[in-house]
Amino acid sequence: MAAAKTWKPEWKQDVVYLHVFPRIMSKGVPNFSPFAVKLETWLRISKIAFEVVDHMGMSTKGQSPFIMFNQKEYPDSNFIIEYLTDYFSVTMENCLSDVEKAISRAFLKMIEEDMTWSIFWYRYVDHFVDEYLEYLKPSDDPEKAKAFAEHLGSSVKNRAVSHGIGRHSNEEIYKIGSDDIRAISKYLGDKTFMMGDNPTLIDCCLFGFIIQITDVPINFPMRDVIEKECPNILQFVDRIKTKYWSDWNQQCI
Repeated sequence: MAAAKTWKPEWKQDVVYLHVFPRIMSKGVPNFSPFAVKLETWLRISKIAFEVVDHMGMSTKGQSPFIMFNQKEYPDSNFIIEYLTDYFSVTMENCLSDVEKAISRAFLKMIEEDMTWSIFWYRYVDHFVDEYLEYLKPSDDPEKAKAFAEHLGSSVKNRAVSHGIGRHSNEEIYKIGSDDIRAISKYLGDKTFMMGDNPTLIDCCLFGFIIQITDVPINFPMRDVIEKECPNILQFVDRIKTKYWSDWNQQCI
């Protein structure tokens, strides 16, 4: 990959500079991007040296988060994790059998490419202005914030329709997300982590997405499902926070 502009001039060798939307933009969670929280959680568990860089820009692929690492840009959370796993010889997934790796990948894809739309639809399309804008602060200027909300809502809606899920009713979209959560809860059961006693990538992914529902106090239909039917997911969230986000309150501005 060609060298890209580094946004942090005082860079250090083998330190990951994690570029994410500014923490100050969101309330209740460290970042409103579930992919950013997923990646930061993975870095914390892997004990890789990193620094968070608040940054409104996108990668060359038009994505956030991305990293600058040894003066090169690496976009996309999954490709970043693959690269850093090889570079640092991370052994997080070594405890899994081939079958368990297949199951883990299936859950990851379900969360990132299916369940995510129920979250994004509620907060960006269905209830952006009347609920979510209170917890996402794109600007101190009310007019700019409203314009941002309208633009983002329209963009997410168009992408959801192209994906296919946006062609369903609101109730059907939330049912899809709720059924995904029920499936996750059934598989998690009474295990410490999704795949057993040790955290793996799927736990980082699940945590990054689930906290967008559990820790932002808006009226997600999926929130009711978690609170009433899936107490093990709430316990899972607390477990990750306690063990890997001891500074949670400081990081949630």
